[in-house]
Formats: sequence, C-alpha cells, structure tokens
Amino acid sequence: MQILEPWEDRFRENIEKIDEAKRQKAGAFLPVIPCHEDWDSFLNSTKTTWDDWRRDMERFPSCLIVLYGGLAFYEYDVNRFWPQFAEAVGMNRQLPGNQQSEVNAAFEKTAKTYSLKIRQRLHGTDYVGSAVHLIGVPLSLWDGFLEICEWALSWDNWAKLSDEEWSEVVTKRVGSRTRLKNFLLDNRDTASAFVREMHDARKILREEKTLTISRLQQASLLRQEYFDEVPETAEFLRPENPDSLIQDRARLVWDEDRGRISLHLPAVSRDKLPAIWKIGTLTQEAASTPDTLALNGEAFASSLVLKLKSGRLYESQWLPVIVPWGIFDLEGNRFVNSERRQQFQIRGHAILSPKPLDNVSREGFDEEDSPINDSYELEDGTTCYVTHLRPVEKHAELSITHAGQNKRLTFHPRSKIEARIFAGDGSYAANFFCYNERLKLERLPLICLAIPFDSFQDTETALRDKFLVHVGERLAEGIWEKRHEDDRQEFYFWRWGDELQPRKKVIVSVSSLGLGIKFDYPIEMLLPKDGMDKCWQNLPGAFLPWVLLAQPAVGMKEGMRWNDLLLAKEAIAPEQRLSAYVLRKYDQHGLLEQRGVRWLIAESRAVFEAAVDGACNLRFCGNPAILWSLFRYMSDKTSALPIIEVIKRHGELPFLSMRWKEEQKTMIEKFLKNRNRNVRFVSDLWS
Repeated sequence: MQILEPWEDRFRENIEKIDEAKRQKAGAFLPVIPCHEDWDSFLNSTKTTWDDWRRDMERFPSCLIVLYGGLAFYEYDVNRFWPQFAEAVGMNRQLPGNQQSEVNAAFEKTAKTYSLKIRQRLHGTDYVGSAVHLIGVPLSLWDGFLEICEWALSWDNWAKLSDEEWSEVVTKRVGSRTRLKNFLLDNRDTASAFVREMHDARKILREEKTLTISRLQQASLLRQEYFDEVPETAEFLRPENPDSLIQDRARLVWDEDRGRISLHLPAVSRDKLPAIWKIGTLTQEAASTPDTLALNGEAFASSLVLKLKSGRLYESQWLPVIVPWGIFDLEGNRFVNSERRQQFQIRGHAILSPKPLDNVSREGFDEEDSPINDSYELEDGTTCYVTHLRPVEKHAELSITHAGQNKRLTFHPRSKIEARIFAGDGSYAANFFCYNERLKLERLPLICLAIPFDSFQDTETALRDKFLVHVGERLAEGIWEKRHEDDRQEFYFWRWGDELQPRKKVIVSVSSLGLGIKFDYPIEMLLPKDGMDKCWQNLPGAFLPWVLLAQPAVGMKEGMRWNDLLLAKEAIAPEQRLSAYVLRKYDQHGLLEQRGVRWLIAESRAVFEAAVDGACNLRFCGNPAILWSLFRYMSDKTSALPIIEVIKRHGELPFLSMRWKEEQKTMIEKFLKNRNRNVRFVSDLWS
C-alpha cells in the first residue's frame, strides 16, 4: 500500500491549491489530473495495490477522486464507467454491485470533504456526471466540442436557449455521435462554462499575437492533451497562425518520400542548453533551432515518451503510439490518436502499422490506386505497412478489425462557416486573368458563404449584420441570397446591387471579424468584349476539374485540397459531380500534380490539327483562364470567335477543342507560348 502514499501526498497538495471559492466550477479539478505519462504510472501503482485498497476505500481519498476524474478525462464513455474502472485497477471482470456502491460512497464523501460539486439526478447521485463536471470536457469528445464552440461564435444568444431549444440544436449538429450528444445534454452547465472560457481565450489569443498558452490566465482549461491529440484546438484559438500555439511541442511525422518516421523537435531556449533529447534507446543533442530525430522502427514501441534532460532538470512529453496501428494526418502533418477519436476531418490520411492489418474496410476513399497494407521499407531496414486514405466523396468511413478488436472511424467535413471568392459561376468561372497579383475580369466576382445548418437563429439577418462586403473603402450595395444546400450546409451568394466602371482598380473585401474571417481581393474591371459569352457556353461541363483548379481564390496559390475543390464545385457548378478518378488520370499524364494533400495545375498543353477545309483545330488541355485572355486578344483581330467545345470520348480524358482560321495559327501559337502563359505545344496532348 505504501506505493500509493506519494501519489496521495501529491494529489492532496494539488487539490488544496485550488481556490475553495472556485471548486464548484466546471473543470476546476482538471489541473490535478496527471499528464499522460504520470497517469499511466499512477494506474500501474493502482493495479499493484488494488486488492488491499478496495478493502479500505477511504484510506487514499485523493487518489480515489483523481482516479474518477482521470477516467472521466482519458476514458469517458457513456454508460460504460465500470468497465473502464475495472481495467484501470487491473481487474479481469467488472466490480460487483456492492463494491461499486462502496467505491461510489467513498468518492462522494471525498468530494464533499474537498467542497467539490456532486451532481444529483432524479433517483440519486450522478457519479459519472460528477466526475465529468470535475474535469470539464472529456478528451474523447473534445473535437466535437470544438464544433459547438464554432457554432456558438455565430449564435448570439446561445447561452439563453431553453433546454428544449438546446436539445434541438445539439441533436441537429452532432448527428449520430451519441456520446457527444449525451454529454452536451446531460452536462449542459459544464459544456456552457467551457464554451464561454474558450471564447474568452480565443479573443485574447487573437488580439495578443505573441501570447502563448502558458501565459494565458484561462490556460487551466486548455490541457496540453487537447492540443496534442486534437490539432483543431490551435486552429480554433488562433486561426491565423495555429502553429504559434504548439511550436514548443514535438510531433511524430511520417515522410513517405524518404521512407522515414521521425520526431520534429522544437527549439530549446538557450538558458536550458546544453541539453539532451532522449526517447527509447535514442538520444540527440538539443538545439536552439527546430530539429529532427529519425525514429523509424523505434517509432513502433508500445510507449513513446520524449524526455529533455537539462542539467538536473527533466521535461517529458507523451506521444501517441502507433501500435498496433497509427493514423497520420497528411494535411496536419502529424499522427493523431485514434484510440480516443472516432471522427476526423475528410482529408488525406495514411494508416501505418508494423504488421499487416487483418481486415480493413473503406468507403468513400480511393480503392484503385491505394492498396491496403502496402509494404514500405524504412531507412533503417524496418518493414512497415501503409494504407492510404484518399477521399473521393464528402463523407467516408474506415473499419479495422485487428486481433479480435474492431475500430470504426468516420470522416466528415468540418462543421465550420467558410467564405470564398471565385471569378464567377458556371460558364463565367474561367473568365479572368491575373496580372501583378490583381484579378482582371469583366464582371464582379462571385462571393460564396457555406453556412452549416442552424449556425444562426435568423440566417438572412445574421448575414446582413455579420458579413460585410466592401468595394474599396465603401460598403457594397447588394444582398445575400441562398441558392441551394447539401446534406449539412446552405450556400449563400452575394447579389451585387451596383456595378463598377471599366478600368476601375479596387479591392473587394469580405469580413466577419467576430468569426475571424477577413480577406481582400484586388480586382480590375475590364471593358467587355462583344461575342465572348457564347464562346464559353459549353463550360465547365466535363472540364470541371480544370475550371476549379484555375480559380485564383484566396490561399489557393499552392493548390486546392479535396475540401477546397468540393466547396468550389458547390459554388461554380453545384449540379455536377467531381471525380477524384479523373484528377488522378490527369496526374498520371503530368498535366495535374498532387503535392502532398493539394492538387494544382502542372502545365497546359496545346496541339494544332489541320482541318479538311483549310481551317485548323486547336486542342487544349490546361488552365482555361489562359484561353480567356487569348479570346480577348483575338476578339480585336477577327469578326468571328469560335465556340469552345468540351470533348469527352469514351476511354479518354476530357479536353477542349476550337476551330480557328489557318492564317491565325501563328498568331495564336505565339500568344500562348508567351512566358506569362507558357503553354507547351505538343504532338499529342497525353504524351
């Protein structure tokens, strides 16, 4: 029993540090819960002594209440407290009912001794609810809880909703996530308190750009585990620069090109140097700049704890293990803890395992070019197995049955308000060109808002008040109009009420400062060219991927993610279907490129073909905005512009075709080969 005495002293001291006036507050007990490494160590001590401890449950009261709080934080599951408790104390079976009552009674007595809140329900004490109230939001529910925080940003009176209204909103927003729904309904006061504190923390961190979590007064609720296991935490708190909040943390990274699993190590302040990093059997000198440490085969250890030794001082960081398998977020560039998360954003991931997985089932992911258990040799010769998860739908699902245990993960778009500007919709979407970072076009751009259902009590009023469109220094004339919706959100578009004069250079901006949305769009209005519209009437059609990737949208210079492409499609051509298969086929021909998780245009190609009547056909596959500048150029040199045809033949990739006069061929070729357009003329578009 002596093994628990140091834990009892430590926990009692930490509990007594909590201001008594604040002990009834939701989450007040969270700072007392040990970090991952200490939690595992505490559970080992508990298992060693449980047979004796259970005969005198009041002997270590601080340990008992930390055990309840830790299980609520690390292992929360609705109506499944006792299986987790039995595993924590090393029992092979669940505690008998009489022992459960004894343990609960000891927990309640200790909570009252420390003036901690005990929740009541209709037929007695709510022990699980009380444990959850102690720690606030369980780790397994944090990602879904962040979505509620996002929603509450836009709903002004969310805290004043009746219980019935709250239940209706929660039910709609969380969908089939039963655990999250039950937590939010059964622990509304706890959830509401945390939402308010998260909003306060977000406001402070966005206003004070250099402020870190360690210096934030509200940091008591922001456990490091929330950042390590749910990267969206930093995205919510400081959307403009989320990495600034986690730059002092190491992360495990998979580099497929090099066949390497490594640790990205943070910079260490000079006052701590010299220092040594240590993980498993590996060591490396720390540096004042970020560094890497290759793990490879050692990454598949059953425990990953990174330690920094500086003189006599030690710092440690727990890392999610990747045995029997781990899931790597290709966009976030980090491994995520699939043990405590069941839902992820719909974006590229990869499953890594030291041994082939028994049974993997995927829906909504690419099957043709993404084999299951693809063998990779790491730098140190270790063989691992990789299964890519490349989304091809809006929603996806993964099921893994391994060693008799089944894990089911779902992937969905993040429930977040999105704002975008595009050149236009339908056949006008590629009618632009860029010069010196300025968009030149004949019509005012298309502004789109994707609004998740129930984001506002009165959406039209909220959009009018919260989302401002400026042209230069003045508010633009116009209104927001809903055009359509999908299974999770509504799409609103700005209907311009004024027109700009040609040759006018202005900045179009969209802002909603309370929601963290603000971007500028430099444009120049051009004089319309007669006869141009009918030339483009067949687009986008089957040429949709190129029209989407051509968009000069804010932040898209490095390419578009799958989510970006889906949103652009909803704005430009909602009735059409986007095919990931077609994107990959263009990639195989070198026309498109997938760089990490982003797609971008690799090059544009053209070929002239002679026609029987002396004319010439121009075949084109590439950025359609280049053709728009060509058509404007040629409109001054010919009385009849050709109609652009979208050619889609069985077994071939779509391309564009247009019929020009033979004498125009040299002029067109010279224009397209100009270094600003850089079209490559070939004998075969697919060579």
